[in-house]
Amino acid sequence: MVRRALGSFAVAALLVVLCVPGRPMAAGMDGVIMQGGKMMMMKAGKAMDPMTANMTMSNGAIVMPDGTVKLPSGETIHLKDGQMVMMDGTIMDGGKPKPMMKPQGMDTNE
Repeated sequence: MVRRALGSFAVAALLVVLCVPGRPMAAGMDGVIMQGGKMMMMKAGKAMDPMTANMTMSNGAIVMPDGTVKLPSGETIHLKDGQMVMMDGTIMDGGKPKPMMKPQGMDTNE
């Protein structure tokens, strides 16, 4: 009886691990992206409309319509084509997070 219960639990745990994504891919995320030299709003990974005003991300980073990003540390960077900023402030380059640009407190070991 106990062996059967443990076996059922193991199967259920395996299903949870296999079915629940550990980290969503950029295609399912919202944010802004530099595309063709213009900043675009991004919904579910697709560029939608041009960005018309500054956006403050949840980590305090401010993204401007010209592609300038003022990080919470005070550092200012300019996005290149294909780079994006997620709503949590993570800067992505080609769909992969740039470790030095992750919001404070995020694990940079992948």
